[in-house]
Amino acid sequence: MTGSERRGLERGAGRRRAGEPSRHHVGARRVLAVCALAAVAVLGMALPASAHAVLTGSDPVGGAALDTAPARVTLTFSESVSVKSDSIRILDTAGARADEGGAHAGAAASQATVALRAGLGQGTYVVSWRVVSADSHPVGGAFAFGVGGPPDAGAAAALPSGGGGSRVVGVALGTARFIAFAGAALLIGATFFVAVLWPAGARRSAPVRLIAAGWLLSLVGAVGMLLFQGPYTAGSGISGIFRGDPLATTLDGRYGQLLAIRVLALLLAVPLLRRLRDPELTEPGDDGVRHPSGAGRRGLVELAGLGLALVVTMAMIGHASAGETVWLATASVSLHTAAMAIWLGGLCVLGLTLLGWSGQGAGDRHGSSDGTGTGNDTGDDGVGRDASLEGEPVPPAHAVELAHVLPRWSRTATIAIAVIVLTGALQTWREIGEFGALFDTTYGRLLLYKLWFVLGVLGLGFLARRWVLRHYHPEPGPQVTSIALTGLRRGVLFEVLIGAVVLAVTAILVNTIPGRNSYAPPFARTTVAGPLTVDINVSPTRTGTQTMHVYTYDPQGRPQRLVEASGELSLPSAGVGPLQVPLVEVADGHAVAEGVGVPLPGQWQLRFTLRVNDFDQYVTTVFYDVR
Repeated sequence: MTGSERRGLERGAGRRRAGEPSRHHVGARRVLAVCALAAVAVLGMALPASAHAVLTGSDPVGGAALDTAPARVTLTFSESVSVKSDSIRILDTAGARADEGGAHAGAAASQATVALRAGLGQGTYVVSWRVVSADSHPVGGAFAFGVGGPPDAGAAAALPSGGGGSRVVGVALGTARFIAFAGAALLIGATFFVAVLWPAGARRSAPVRLIAAGWLLSLVGAVGMLLFQGPYTAGSGISGIFRGDPLATTLDGRYGQLLAIRVLALLLAVPLLRRLRDPELTEPGDDGVRHPSGAGRRGLVELAGLGLALVVTMAMIGHASAGETVWLATASVSLHTAAMAIWLGGLCVLGLTLLGWSGQGAGDRHGSSDGTGTGNDTGDDGVGRDASLEGEPVPPAHAVELAHVLPRWSRTATIAIAVIVLTGALQTWREIGEFGALFDTTYGRLLLYKLWFVLGVLGLGFLARRWVLRHYHPEPGPQVTSIALTGLRRGVLFEVLIGAVVLAVTAILVNTIPGRNSYAPPFARTTVAGPLTVDINVSPTRTGTQTMHVYTYDPQGRPQRLVEASGELSLPSAGVGPLQVPLVEVADGHAVAEGVGVPLPGQWQLRFTLRVNDFDQYVTTVFYDVR
């Protein structure tokens, strides 16, 4: 560096006011602020959610009229479920228990059963159930059957649906999940960046702090998920974390065991992460930059194995663990998580440490080796303070380091984003199922928001890659000014901010019913009943409570007032019904039935009897599918 260049750098450094925060610290605060906002988004939207396990059958079926009481009640779900002793309760009309207790799994993993007390008399009995689906979310509901006659209408509707736990517990669990995602991204991505792309960074304090922060966040998130899962699935309050039974129940199940494996992997990683700073694990290469040695490569393989355990346990706790082709979904989500971590964690290292380094090494903290000084104000963490404000060339030693790391990172990020897009498309196809679910379900809309943010990151990544290719190439050598480098760093930090939002949306998606299970397009049909035109609308077309609207018109197209209207609902394939549909006329030609309980999926028959005067009544029948 010439004397004039050095003096220019000194003048740039002198323009910084005493005590003024560095751009490195300002950028870090911005990242932390957006991460905090993302956490607030999780706090606001991490509501208790039911899972996508669906009751597909029961014995007896809901609405059945039996001559004698059955010996037991068996429920069949669309996927495997976890059953506790109190997962099924049978109540009579007085609220007394009619079962023996001790519910347990049935003949298949997707079944739950409980024995009934002997000598039950005639009357209505309500089956209230609450189980945990394969993807770790609670789901519940209720239906009724009758002994000696049909059950009382609305008996099951008086009971709670049995979904998730309290809001506070749901928020706490969602926050712990977000912390676990953020920690994994930072830990895996920063470790990969330092160990593979920038080995010299392992001996600098700033990258090491990022790795340590990622490890701590991962551990806190895993422990939080362990503590809050028990109260969440039990439907209890926050005080449940202070009792041993919910934690023991969680650890006894697949969810808790996967989290225990994650915690063990994090603990085993500690000595390997500490060894990253060992100079013997790297050796100088022909390009003048240090690369992993033989011992270093063996350590990296061990770390990669523990990182694989981390991402696989994350993939197996969620929607990938349920439904069809679980092995493919788990592999896809594992790749998606690993690529996301490498990309986002690498951006953190790049933007918060490497691009902020304007000194020539740890030994140049207060000046160059010849004592003349470079004018660069470098802090205790070894990160430069962007002393040059006039566009002077970056110090040669740092320029060589950037020329080695940035092109490799650009290629790595391109591959990571390609994997994110491909695996994300596969998961979208699996969890959405139908195109309409992308727009008409909460899961689909959240997925679209995530897609927009990812597209924004792709655009920024494309611009960053063009910048790297333009400034760092073999000939004539790396030449870049500090102003240009600062522009790249700002773009990288903006990518980190968007990445934090993507993580927040992902944490919410894990706690949201997939579109293929929540999508229930409303049923609309126009039919005739004698001279009348009848419009019938049913929403939602899922098991549970539904609302039905009936509009009647005379031959001239005017609303036809009804003297009386009634309906019946039956499921011929299962022998269920007829169930009464209580219609109330709210306006001339408009009758409504609210809270109609539909206990099972299938093709239901809906029959309406419409009386227009004392002598004339007409009947119309339609069929619609319930999911």
